[in-house]
Amino acid sequence: MWSLVTRWLGSSASPIGVDFGSESLKLAQVAQVGGEWRLIAAASADLPGHVRHNPALRMEYLAATTRDLLVQGRFQGRSAVLALPAATTFVQHLRLPKMDDEATRKALPWEARGKLPIDPSHALLRHHVAGEVYQEQEARQEVILMAAGRDVVNQYLAAASRAKLDIVGMNVEAKAILDCFSHVYRRKTDADAVNCFVDIGCTGTRVVIARGTHMLFARNIAVGGDHFTRAVAASLGMTLDEARLLRLRLCGQQAQSDAQKVQEPSQAAAAEAPADGSGLAVLNAALSAAQKNGERPVERRGTGKDPMALDPSPATEAGGDIAQSQAVQKAYAEPLRKLVEELDLCRRYYEATFQNRPVDRLVFVGGEAKHRTLCQHIAREMGLAAQVGDPLVRIGRESRIGIDSGIDCRLPQPNWAVAIGLSMGPARTDASATRAA
Repeated sequence: MWSLVTRWLGSSASPIGVDFGSESLKLAQVAQVGGEWRLIAAASADLPGHVRHNPALRMEYLAATTRDLLVQGRFQGRSAVLALPAATTFVQHLRLPKMDDEATRKALPWEARGKLPIDPSHALLRHHVAGEVYQEQEARQEVILMAAGRDVVNQYLAAASRAKLDIVGMNVEAKAILDCFSHVYRRKTDADAVNCFVDIGCTGTRVVIARGTHMLFARNIAVGGDHFTRAVAASLGMTLDEARLLRLRLCGQQAQSDAQKVQEPSQAAAAEAPADGSGLAVLNAALSAAQKNGERPVERRGTGKDPMALDPSPATEAGGDIAQSQAVQKAYAEPLRKLVEELDLCRRYYEATFQNRPVDRLVFVGGEAKHRTLCQHIAREMGLAAQVGDPLVRIGRESRIGIDSGIDCRLPQPNWAVAIGLSMGPARTDASATRAA
């Protein structure tokens, strides 16, 4: 059905983005329809507890469940792009003499030896030149190296093959996130802003600092949702499953409260919003609704106010669970403090390296980005403007994707950024090559 519809609309479907995370499996596919992105298929499944920490079972689950999701989501074709497994990907910044790309590629295994926890000669290496820096008055290039063990990569490729996927590429999650949001910031002021993407996942946090789509910094931090959940379980005397469900329930109540606050006013504001080409009309409408409700928008350095900004003041919990919410926040205060410290170190390293391009704002993605109070605390401690990154802006609101896919188009879906970005990436690369030719 989708194949007929998209051909009639003159679209070209991108490969399927496959994001196999520590907690869930997500598949997403986008297409260009009339010059605009549309989400044409999506499906997801949560990983059972007994699968999460068993590598062999994880691979079997990936193969079997992906086959089911391909049918369930009505995807076009079987071409797919995988993400290098984030939990087993290592990031290292290197400063090398200036050389061409081929020479850099050859030098990396030698330069990385002893700096990675794995042998570079037995790893799949990907690199990105962040920019020119000066070290001891000598011009050098800042290189971001990402590495994953070849044995792990081969296991993923084998599982994808058993799932009947035709793998056309593998990408790193950091690049997929940048590809996901590249179509959103269309104004020059947004394109020139330096964004710090904070992808808080289940087992860890990925940090990506970029100006537009150009990556300037990347790092993995070993603090994530599991650490917060374990802290809550230990402090409140409950099991891990109970602590996880409690955090999800409080998060859901806050999301429902926020949706009720802005739903009607945002619809009216969206109808009045001019088509300024910024790509952020829906988010601007949501901000206007918040202002009408008397909420204080966050202030940012530079140009204007940030749509979908997180108010740095503490959120009001819904459903009368204020005391319980405060107890949960107090319980995970220590791992959250560690995360803020690591994020601040990332910011310091970046701003010392590129001194004329300070970080303008935080953009939260990943599953934990739905926990609003957590993100607000981080933004407040770092003194930066912040927003929740919603990959559905300009693509999802007009897409006919059912809630059974795991996507609720009425709410932000920051946990889908990698899957959607994986699907967008090849199309963006092809478009850039065409323009260059």
